[in-house]
Amino acid sequence: MDIVFFAIFMAIFASVFTFLGYLGYKKTKTADDYYVAGRSMGPIVIAFSYGATFISAVALIGFSGIASIFGLSILWLAFLNIFVGILIAFIFYGFRTRKMGLSLKAVTLPEILGNRFNSTRLQSVSGLIIAIFMIAYASAVFLAIASLFQVTFGISYELCVIIFTVVVGLYLVVGGLYAVMWTHAIQGILMLTGMLILTIGIYAMLGGVGPAHEAAAALSHDQLLGMGWENVPSGFTTLTSFPETFSPAFMMILTLIFGVGIGVLAQPQLIVRYLSAKSEKALRRAIPYGGIFILLMTFTAFSIGPLCNVLMINNGLSYPGTPDKVIPLVVSELFPEWFIFLFLFAVLSAAMSTASALFHTAGASIGRDVCEKGLMKGCSEKKSLKITRIATLVIVFATLIIALNPPAVVAILTSFFFGLMACTFLAPYTLMLYWKKTSRMGAWAGMLGGFLFTMGWYVLVYFKTAPQIIGSSLINEYVWNMLDPIFIGIPLSFLLTYIFSKLVLQDKEEKKIVIKAFENI
Repeated sequence: MDIVFFAIFMAIFASVFTFLGYLGYKKTKTADDYYVAGRSMGPIVIAFSYGATFISAVALIGFSGIASIFGLSILWLAFLNIFVGILIAFIFYGFRTRKMGLSLKAVTLPEILGNRFNSTRLQSVSGLIIAIFMIAYASAVFLAIASLFQVTFGISYELCVIIFTVVVGLYLVVGGLYAVMWTHAIQGILMLTGMLILTIGIYAMLGGVGPAHEAAAALSHDQLLGMGWENVPSGFTTLTSFPETFSPAFMMILTLIFGVGIGVLAQPQLIVRYLSAKSEKALRRAIPYGGIFILLMTFTAFSIGPLCNVLMINNGLSYPGTPDKVIPLVVSELFPEWFIFLFLFAVLSAAMSTASALFHTAGASIGRDVCEKGLMKGCSEKKSLKITRIATLVIVFATLIIALNPPAVVAILTSFFFGLMACTFLAPYTLMLYWKKTSRMGAWAGMLGGFLFTMGWYVLVYFKTAPQIIGSSLINEYVWNMLDPIFIGIPLSFLLTYIFSKLVLQDKEEKKIVIKAFENI
């Protein structure tokens, strides 16, 4: 691979997004401009920005690799991504969130919660939780893309991380959400193009859709072990069928499907997209565009994973050791050089789009939710924007430090970010939108109860994280220690929010705010 050509292409890539950042800076005059792009975005930009934020390099590389082990059963996640992540998210959450955000003059999820329940402390704590775990999540995105470029081009890992951080940080801090959403539109097109060509190419190599799936279904346990698999997951049947019910393989699939599929509803970096729509009509028209984008991205990513096993066996390739390396191996060994560049920049686009959205949301959480509304009440809008930009730079720098010196526990915990956000915020967020009697104490109980339970489950019980933190899981029954906390944490959070809202009723000020919050709903 020509390193000079890579350097030229990277320079052009960085220049384009920096220019978009400058255009965003020219349009950013107020807090609304920086945080929600002046609430002026049309349906196509909203759809691509939502999709590009949702689908990261972790999805394109990581979940394709996971599918190479667990098979096409992971396609149920693609269904939930569309049904829950687009239809339910936009119809049942998007419209009401936009209306309530306008009524309460809120531009972030913590601010909506804080204004709805008349509590700056609730807003500050929410913002702090989001910012801390988003730094870790963003560092995982950096690790994925930097490792890919290191393997492909032989560039030092540290240099990759630094270049990536500078490019993303520059156009984000300068241009705010305008720059983020405009770049997402371009990045979404690159992602879509790369994944479609990859999928078509893989099916073509295997003789078409029917023969490809027949070949995957015919692979035996011995063949998979012979190509380098360390073991076949307990309960595994074939690459084209669901694992045995309640087997370890089944529990892992259940975690992946519902942890991400349901967790999408409470992602702060996605919720802000509803608030950026210029009208309800724009939000409504974004639904089909977003559905098509997510369908094409997830269906292609999850379908090709199992087929890569057939390609590796047919071409004498050994399993690369970890699922994350499956797609890079197939692309680098079996595709022409021009496509390798295209695919790399598709993955780079996926990583940049997610990272910029995370930085923007985390920066707003610290700058606006923690500092402006908590520690520095009453500061001017100009000063607030300055604080947010500084906070974003600090978060970018903190992410860089973590990515350069990645602790294993943080890397593992970030893979469960979606579930953690869902257990923490989904209950108070949902009931806030639909139940007028939800009280401040109910919101506190639901948020902290869900958060503390989920973190406790990860530290003490969950089989992927507990052994890394305390040495071993406190519960050795695999059905329980493989159960994702989302199945207990979300119902618990809803129950706590409801019970405490009944026990500690709204005060007079809260009741006045409820009337205002629902005035347009």
